[in-house]
Amino acid sequence: MRRPSTRTPLSEWPRRALDWLCAGRSDYRSFQERKRSHIYRHHRAYCLYAWVGAAGLLLVCGGLGCLVTIGLVATLICFMLLDED
Repeated sequence: MRRPSTRTPLSEWPRRALDWLCAGRSDYRSFQERKRSHIYRHHRAYCLYAWVGAAGLLLVCGGLGCLVTIGLVATLICFMLLDED
């Protein structure tokens, strides 16, 4: 019978490091609580749809100007959706 490994997988290190660095911050705790809410998950899905739409537009217009403009607009939409204020 195999014993369970006590090592942490390498893929979990960034999350653990971020949790350790931000452990005492009240804004990080409120972000973690907000992230678990139904509304946040709903808005995160809309953000994903915005990025899928941006990727579709980039297939049509693949120039550097289009890449920057569409990327910035998609990012702005996601910030507006996911920011609580």
